Order: sequence, then structure tokens, then C-alpha cells
Amino acid sequence: MAIQHKDIPDAQLHEPKGIVSALEGYSYVANGLGSGNWRLQSAYGSQVITNNSTNFPLTAVVDTTFNTASQFTLLTGVGAPWASENLYGVSFSTDRLIVPVTGVYMINLWMNILGFPSATSKVSIRYRLNGTGAFSTRKPTIKSAIANDVSPLVGHGLIQLTAGDYLQLYVASDATGNLLVGDANNTLQLIRQTA
Repeated sequence: MAIQHKDIPDAQLHEPKGIVSALEGYSYVANGLGSGNWRLQSAYGSQVITNNSTNFPLTAVVDTTFNTASQFTLLTGVGAPWASENLYGVSFSTDRLIVPVTGVYMINLWMNILGFPSATSKVSIRYRLNGTGAFSTRKPTIKSAIANDVSPLVGHGLIQLTAGDYLQLYVASDATGNLLVGDANNTLQLIRQTA
């Protein structure tokens, strides 16, 4: 007589295959072919700048369309340096967020610009992969409308990353002067592990 799995008493049910080697935060995900894999279900982390009052000096780019990625400068936390916040799986080191597994991640950034390099300057941001790798192709840009303008700069998107990859934030302006970032929040969140 065959016993249906649904009819087995709770005390006699077994754990899923591979449970002894599964890490915290991983779930078994079916592959649709009668098997599956253990996948990390959640990973996230932020790097933040809080209450900064120190200027970040920028030199005007030659290409004012911001299409020349090499003209962007790594945004180091000056005054109030980058700090980690709400890390779970994602790691932080000085000015970068490091991913734990290969997968698709959501990037969210906002920064409160309290001072532009000039009264009518534009400021643009890009992400760079692993410090020397490719820059993001999209470049959120904002323009100061008047002297002493205060504006938010926001960017978000999805990106495929490999375990151990890290992202850093780069900045550029079409004017030479000081950029004042009062507060910023740069967040990475795992959407789906792919390997």
C-alpha cells in the first residue's frame, strides 16, 4: 500500500534534501525539473553619509554631456565619511558595497546636495564595478537653478553582479568648485540569486 506524502504524520516528515549544508537565510528553490538548489533569499545593505558639512572639490569635466566615464571622480565620504547601515549579507568597506552571491540586485541612491560647484552647474553620478571595471551607462544628472540651490539627486535600477563584486559611486560636474553632499543613502538589495 502506497502512502501519500500529504498523509504522513508531521512528526515523521523529513527535512528537505541538503538541509544539513544549507546556510542561514537560504531556501530550497525548485528548478521545474524535479530538483532544485539552495538560494539566498535576502541580502541587502546601505552605505550612508549623515550630516556632512565638508565640501568635496571637483574639477570641471571636458565632456559636459557626461558621456566620458573616465572624467568621473570617486565620491569619498569627506567630513562625515561613508558608513554602513542595515547590512544583511551585503558587506561594506570604506566606500563600497560588496555582494555575497551572483544575482540580480536593485540599486537605490539618493543624496541631498546642499551646495553645487557653481550657481548653474550640473552634477552627475555613475557607479563603477570593482574599482577598475566598467562604469554604469546611465548617469542621473541634476542642474542647479540658482545660487545656493539645494536639490536631491536620485538614481535606481537593476544590475547583474557576480559574488564578490563591489560597486562604488562616482561623481562629476561641468564646473570647477565644491560639491556639498549633506546626507546620502546608497543601497543594494538582492532581487534574485542566479548562480
